[in-house]
Amino acid sequence: MTMKIYNKIRTFFKFPSVFKTRSPFYFGLLLIAANVYAADSSNQPIKNDVYWVYSTEASFDEVKDNLVLAIEGKGAVISYTAHASDMLDRTAIDLKIKKKVYHKAEVLLFCKAELSHIMVKNNPHDLVLCPYPIAVYSLTSNPKITYLTILAPPKGVSSYKAVHKLLTEIVAETIDF
Repeated sequence: MTMKIYNKIRTFFKFPSVFKTRSPFYFGLLLIAANVYAADSSNQPIKNDVYWVYSTEASFDEVKDNLVLAIEGKGAVISYTAHASDMLDRTAIDLKIKKKVYHKAEVLLFCKAELSHIMVKNNPHDLVLCPYPIAVYSLTSNPKITYLTILAPPKGVSSYKAVHKLLTEIVAETIDF
């Protein structure tokens, strides 16, 4: 892992002569830079037009508990928890599906009244964007990684920016707990 980060930093700074040095001073600087790079890159989501995916090495149960605390800490109320993996496991038998995708998966739905009022005041059809979902799940292929997924900000809905900011803050707090 360290060599991979070392090579990225070396390429980024383009100081090959400095990093070829075997001096403990430069190696120490490299380790500090590698730790900063690793810390900053760990909370960066994978983004597409539909959703943003964050990941952490904390357990599913720990992440879910932290997520609930972060949501409630922002003054929001969880209105529903969809037990997605339970539903998929239960229906897989009838559908003859043998491969289990999720180790555990839930979607928490919640609202923050002030933001929802502003959003629907601007456009009453934006009601479809409330409640706000955050999915928390781990995959059977690697249950040691837990994912948090939020919707990407929809194009053309300027009042959703505040909601999306709230979602990213909640995810950041959840991961940083």
